Amino acid sequence: MTGFVDPADPAAVEAVLAKGLTALGVPALLDQLASVPDLDVQPARRGGIFRAPTPAAVGFGDRRLVIDDRSAVLEHWVGGVVLARDPVARAALPGALAALVCRAVAAGGAADEVSVLLTALRDAVSI
Repeated sequence: MTGFVDPADPAAVEAVLAKGLTALGVPALLDQLASVPDLDVQPARRGGIFRAPTPAAVGFGDRRLVIDDRSAVLEHWVGGVVLARDPVARAALPGALAALVCRAVAAGGAADEVSVLLTALRDAVSI
C-alpha cells in the first residue's frame, strides 16, 4: 500500500474504518479515533454496584453516535436536547463513523494528523 489516506474522502475513511472494525473491534477502534482532534470519543464503561453501564459514544458538533453491544444509534443534538435518534445497522457503522471523522477534519483542519492516523491504521490491519 502506498500513499496516505485522504481524511476528506468519506469512502476512503469508511474503507479503513471497516477493516479496522473487523480486525480490532469497537473498543480498540475507538481508542484509535480518540486521537482525532475535535472528535469527542467516550469509551464504554462497565456498570458497578451503584452505577449503570455507559455505552461508547463518538460525537462531533450536533451529531453523536452511541454504540453498545446490541445496537448503534445516531443522535442529533440541538441545545443539549436530542431531537432525533436514528438506528444504525452494524454494516453501516463504518460509514457513520467516517462521516463524523470527515466532519471533524473539515471543521478542525487537522487533516495531516488524521491522515497519518488513518494510514497507520490501514497499514496495521492490512498485514
